Amino acid sequence: MSRATDIAVIGLGCRFPDGPDIRAFWDNLMSGVVSTRAQSDERLRATGLSEAELNDPNFVRVAATVPDVELFAAEFFGYSPAEAESIDPAQRLFLEVCWEALESAGHAPAGNGTGPVVGVFASGGPSPYTVALQAARLREGGLAAAVDDLDLTLGGAPDFLASRVAYKLGLRGPSVGVQTACSSSLTGIHYAALSLLSGECDLAVVGGAAVSDPLVGYTYQPGGVMSEDGQCRPFDARSTGTAAGAGAGAVVLRRLGDALADGDPVLAVVRGSAVGNDGSQRSGFTAPSSTGLAGVVAGALAVADAAPHTVRYVEAHGSGTQLGDSLELRGLTEGLRTAADSAGTPRPSAGGCALGSVKANIGHAGWAAGIAGFIKAVQVAHTGVVPPHPSFEHPRDPGVLADSPFRIPKEPSPVDRSDGGDADGDGWHVLVNSMGLGGTNATVVLAPPPAPTRPAAEPADRVRLVLSARTRTELDALSRLVADSLDAGAPVGDVAHTLRVGRRSFAERRVVTAPPERLAAALRLPRPPHARTVRATPGAVVLVVPEHGEARPAKPLLDHLVKAFNGRADVVAEAPATPAPHHQVLWLSAGPVPAGAHHLVLGPRGVPEPDALDEAVTTAWLHGADVDWAYLARGTRGRRLALPTYPYERRRHWALDRIDVRTLAAPAASAATGGGASSGRPAGSDTTEEALLGIWAELFGNPEIGLDDEFGALGGTSLLSVKMGLEVHARLGVLVNLHRVGGSRATVRKLAATVRAGLKAQDATSADGPSTDGEIAHGEIADGEGALVDADLGLSLGEASSVTAPGTDVFLTGATGFLGAFLLHQHLAATQRRVYCLVRADSEAEGRRRLREAAASYGLPEPDPERVRVVTGDLREVEKVCDAYRDGELMRRVGHIMHCAARVVFTEPYSELRDDNVVPTLGLLRWARRHGVREFSFISSLAATGPALGADGRTLESREQPLDPAQGGYGVGKWVCERLLERVETDGMRVRVFRPGLILGSTVSGACNPKDMLWRMLAAGVATGVHPLDDRPMPMAPVDLVSRAVVDLAFTPGAAGRAFHLVAPEGVSAQRLFALLGESGLPTEPLSPADWLSAVADRARASDNEVLSSMALYDLVGHESAESAVEAEAWRPWLAESGHSPEPTGELLRSALRHLAGKDPAYLELLGSRGAPGSDRHE
Repeated sequence: MSRATDIAVIGLGCRFPDGPDIRAFWDNLMSGVVSTRAQSDERLRATGLSEAELNDPNFVRVAATVPDVELFAAEFFGYSPAEAESIDPAQRLFLEVCWEALESAGHAPAGNGTGPVVGVFASGGPSPYTVALQAARLREGGLAAAVDDLDLTLGGAPDFLASRVAYKLGLRGPSVGVQTACSSSLTGIHYAALSLLSGECDLAVVGGAAVSDPLVGYTYQPGGVMSEDGQCRPFDARSTGTAAGAGAGAVVLRRLGDALADGDPVLAVVRGSAVGNDGSQRSGFTAPSSTGLAGVVAGALAVADAAPHTVRYVEAHGSGTQLGDSLELRGLTEGLRTAADSAGTPRPSAGGCALGSVKANIGHAGWAAGIAGFIKAVQVAHTGVVPPHPSFEHPRDPGVLADSPFRIPKEPSPVDRSDGGDADGDGWHVLVNSMGLGGTNATVVLAPPPAPTRPAAEPADRVRLVLSARTRTELDALSRLVADSLDAGAPVGDVAHTLRVGRRSFAERRVVTAPPERLAAALRLPRPPHARTVRATPGAVVLVVPEHGEARPAKPLLDHLVKAFNGRADVVAEAPATPAPHHQVLWLSAGPVPAGAHHLVLGPRGVPEPDALDEAVTTAWLHGADVDWAYLARGTRGRRLALPTYPYERRRHWALDRIDVRTLAAPAASAATGGGASSGRPAGSDTTEEALLGIWAELFGNPEIGLDDEFGALGGTSLLSVKMGLEVHARLGVLVNLHRVGGSRATVRKLAATVRAGLKAQDATSADGPSTDGEIAHGEIADGEGALVDADLGLSLGEASSVTAPGTDVFLTGATGFLGAFLLHQHLAATQRRVYCLVRADSEAEGRRRLREAAASYGLPEPDPERVRVVTGDLREVEKVCDAYRDGELMRRVGHIMHCAARVVFTEPYSELRDDNVVPTLGLLRWARRHGVREFSFISSLAATGPALGADGRTLESREQPLDPAQGGYGVGKWVCERLLERVETDGMRVRVFRPGLILGSTVSGACNPKDMLWRMLAAGVATGVHPLDDRPMPMAPVDLVSRAVVDLAFTPGAAGRAFHLVAPEGVSAQRLFALLGESGLPTEPLSPADWLSAVADRARASDNEVLSSMALYDLVGHESAESAVEAEAWRPWLAESGHSPEPTGELLRSALRHLAGKDPAYLELLGSRGAPGSDRHE
């Protein structure tokens, strides 16, 4: 039963270690993930640590850090790059999570001074980032320069944390900094609730932030607060102190009655809270007091009117120190019993209440510690499930724990709802406790959310969604997120309601109209007729009401529309001849209107249909009108939902990139020296060249390397190029491929230009977003190669013979490659045809040896020498080679060409791959046409497909495809070849195009291609024990299924002229692949893509393993464009008839890893016994 003093928690936002959002954070808690980890030497050195400090046995190199703290959505919040760099990263994170919390509550601030009064209660302080900038100012200009820097003061002082949020979000309520050390942000909950109850504000944003970067690690001091091993194990006998953590969190509070009436997403209810200080009755200023804590706990329960025996979970402060844990356990127990005795209710029974602390997962997050525990407790109240308390083995105080009401859960456990205080068993509670250094304790009592009282939106046959963002890229990302929510079961009507009343309108606007079951697809493919997208310009609305017409609008309708457009609507009898710029003209009549005009059709009584009215209003909004959605929602049904929040485009803003923090502790250089001493190597002209010269000098062991010395001439190898890329990425933050900078001809000067371009791209602002003159220009080829592509599309195909070749045998290219070897095997196994294989070799004997070796490497039998003929030669001269073979034997015997050979490199431009991929295809076509060979099967690739998607959002399985330069030179080359094939079909050649995706290993032997990035990713994940949180669908199928399908379909009537996408009907994500491996006995833990690549890079640098090194350079984080599912219908009948399934299994993946470990030392080094042939499935 709710009370007038109840406060609803309606929105959450966070950034915690391994938890970039609420869902990931909660998933980590439920999985018992511990985010305090050892840091690499490179990262520690970058913080300024000396080698002596690194080698100090008391130095603890463990920390839990927030990923990507150097990134910030500066453009979204209206900051210039220079301003962004002056703001402490903790304040930047807090600003972002406050917006996210308000959006998740369905109350994004309008920013125009309207709407509810929102207060901000924030806790924080300067991070080492601000301190480092001040130290740099000190070295440069003395004490006055460091102290008088207003930008750093505004950007780092906690006084301005709450005010910054209020200013940037347009919030008009109290803006208060709450500073009680470790209990600050939970104390903020208490005072925010009081502010709400007093009517001082309508909503309150509460939270805190703390960031440790750039410093990580610390020197252990026996008897100190920090633990000996960097881990925090609250209430465990092994714990020696707390751990270094970080994070930012924010919640949105509202009076419960208002929240229920407005249909807010109530996650939990604050029933009561209390704050107090231990006073002087303790052993020291920093020491806690069990008596002081017990009083606060009992006070909070009294305010909440909650019987102590109904408390099912306590989220403790849990510092992990011996004194702190012991006193907190005693204080909590005493507080619960005191409250029970005072209220005359039963004391809680022994072990009846679960006890935990989020510090066991993420360490001590400082000013954000209280809000981290509060968010965890809210999720417990919301879900009714208590997460495990990780790393707990044996209690520090077994007797005290046994005598207490508490138990410490080691597994996720549902809340015991029996004896909950209410007849329906829902009267159970969660208690959150936080203890501040200095004695300020805060306790909050939560209850689970009540049932909603506002009706949900009514179902409709057609729904209209409104979405907006600053840029087209962000709008597309938001559309995909909303589509995901719909697919997950979010009520369509409430989604539409939330997007209107709960989100701010930006310039890039989109209206999506479709039946409920088609909305998700329309969002993923925002194209007409379902989606309309406009870059809007704000303007007023002109309502045209003709003096003469079949019907005139009723005055209430006109008044309604004027209010709907926030009073910015003029009613006129005739449309202005020249409307004012950006004004939207809306005709209201039952008769005809000018062509192209926005028309609200009126009924016989001057009243439009509701859908027509909604269409008119949303169309006006789409083009820039200011619509009061809350006014329009009055009297209707609909609930606010916690939809995905704004997909920021975050960029790097990190002033420390230009400061060597290692010098900040050293004495300043004397100005009389005229600069630094020479390092003994040639100086670069800028800091980028200097940094690269240092990297090259280290890797080559040569301090005299110059700017124009070539990589190959210096003795560079392929492995060294990978190491080079890793070092550049680690130190400069730019992912580079040395082969794209000249390969063996690469120099420091060339590489520096590429790095500078990468840094510039990272820092570039995009205030106007992508071009709105249409979609992204997919027809523009990178590096100015468009003219070459255009020319190749018109290459001469030669004369076509009118006589069909008499032969029936097959000419196969690429038979020594991975897929080609399986194609040859399948030809021999399933047909009686002779196969001519083009092999690069000096003799037929050498060619046969290469075929045998290829077959053996993939576990295939030796090709039958009676049926396989070797044609030696260079594929790039295939026309000459075919003519010269055995006095024209090919023109007499070959009736079908199967072209599989290609140079598969995704990082090279088209011009680099053209001679290996396009020229041979052209030669084969010219030879085939000249000799009347009519059958041609082309092994293409999904990389040849463009962004033309079907109605269900899948890549169309059609021959016609737009060009997508994003697929790189390999994809462009395949696309050009497909266009050449279209030309030869006009002369009667019968063409089949097969487009595989990722090719998995054999379902029989596990044989796979060790060069494929998929296997490198899986091996890297198994080796490191972690995998990337990447749920994008990847199209794939096993190699033996692909080869069987190609050979069967190539000779199937009706296949000519078609394209076949040889992939599983549903894409499989990296997360799913690792889950399958886990089911087969190779479990891994999830990490964000950026953190995962960082972990792989750290391991790669430590091990020099080629597989890890190449994977570490893969731009996994940058591949966040709109991957779509792939239409794969053409081979479904074949799959059904053959009884095969292209879906991967855990055993298939593991079998492939065993194959790799048995063939490749680099994989064996990574996988060890887990990948050894014959290893047990569940070792």
